[in-house]
Amino acid sequence: MPLSKKQNVWVAAFDGGKALIYRNDGTPKTPKLKKVLALDPEIPPDRELSADKPGRYPDPSKGFSAVENTDRHALEKARFIEGVVEKLNARAAKGAFARLVVFAPAPALGAARPHYSAALKALIDPEIEADVTSEPVKKLEKRLSDILMP
Repeated sequence: MPLSKKQNVWVAAFDGGKALIYRNDGTPKTPKLKKVLALDPEIPPDRELSADKPGRYPDPSKGFSAVENTDRHALEKARFIEGVVEKLNARAAKGAFARLVVFAPAPALGAARPHYSAALKALIDPEIEADVTSEPVKKLEKRLSDILMP
């Protein structure tokens, strides 16, 4: 459904290592995105996050068996996404936006959804499976125009 000029639309684009949040200062037909927040932490590879080799435990049939390593890099990505969603939850609770368009790849969406507050869930329209964190703003504005003005 087309929006009036007065409605406040935000765009969140994130993956496991970068998040960009924009506010649309334009119209639905000609969006003009202004960056509200940019997060781009340096998440080191798993080998730098793990302190030791995998543990081992006695196995009567084989002698010893290895314990599977925790993928600490994946854990850090999930924590990052949770932090991004918490920031969006706080802004939704304060009424910062009337509608949120979310762009994220499938794994990031899967990590984000359990952390959406009820207020944020009600404002997300639509949620699009796409990694756009590296796209130029003009291309993202075109995507947003296609969404707001079908």
